[in-house]
Amino acid sequence: MYQNHEEGFRLSVNPYFRVQKAHQRTIVVGDIHGCFDELQQLLKQVAFSPGSLGDVLVCVGDLVDRGPASWAVAEFFRDTPNAYSVLGNHERRLAGTVRGTSQPAWSQLQTLSRIPSSAWTAWAEYLGGLPAVIETDHAVITHARLDPALPLDRQDPYHTCAVGGAGVVIQRDQNDVPLWFYELNLPKPICIGHVGYARVELVPGRLFALDGRAVRGGELLAVVFPENTIVSVKAAKNYYAEARARWRDEEWAARRRLRQWRA
Repeated sequence: MYQNHEEGFRLSVNPYFRVQKAHQRTIVVGDIHGCFDELQQLLKQVAFSPGSLGDVLVCVGDLVDRGPASWAVAEFFRDTPNAYSVLGNHERRLAGTVRGTSQPAWSQLQTLSRIPSSAWTAWAEYLGGLPAVIETDHAVITHARLDPALPLDRQDPYHTCAVGGAGVVIQRDQNDVPLWFYELNLPKPICIGHVGYARVELVPGRLFALDGRAVRGGELLAVVFPENTIVSVKAAKNYYAEARARWRDEEWAARRRLRQWRA
């Protein structure tokens, strides 16, 4: 039975993480959604060195769901030195599906169906515990938005994830810049994802929007600091459309597994 325990969810998430390791570059990548091959191509393009103290890799969230290799992406960020991700609404909802605090969409059920149910709890703890905000020497990274009324270390993950899906409208000005940005005065650039914007560099040198809709056949985007270099990899196909088509044959078994899990 679905229970809306949002306060409990808030308390289970670290609101803020500061990367303390010395690093010369911060590589921020957009919403991956299981596009593992494109991620590897992008990291090769920017010459990411995971064992080096010189590089830090951060994702804006939505590592999983809809794409072909969600668990390969999640394992990469969990196991790779100097690789981090903030909490996206898809991580939040997948963890909530396992915990019984969120009503799943088809994409969470499909993602969970790819691994044994015995692994669900451990993955829910990892993905559901990702921080709402990550700060490096070069940038501040969150999934969808920041609350200008709160310091970085007290941001509400329910807000930063823009929980509510399509029902949450992030107000923008005529230049497609989200209005919350104008109330902030941070000394570092901000990187966001979650939805597409008119361009990557929304405010030159200060605000970068990195959801390139890779899972729908768009581009996997990244920005490399301190040079502010924008890089991209074109997705091989529209993985979202393929996943939706497969779901027609997978739905019954996936829902049965979840019912058994919650019994």
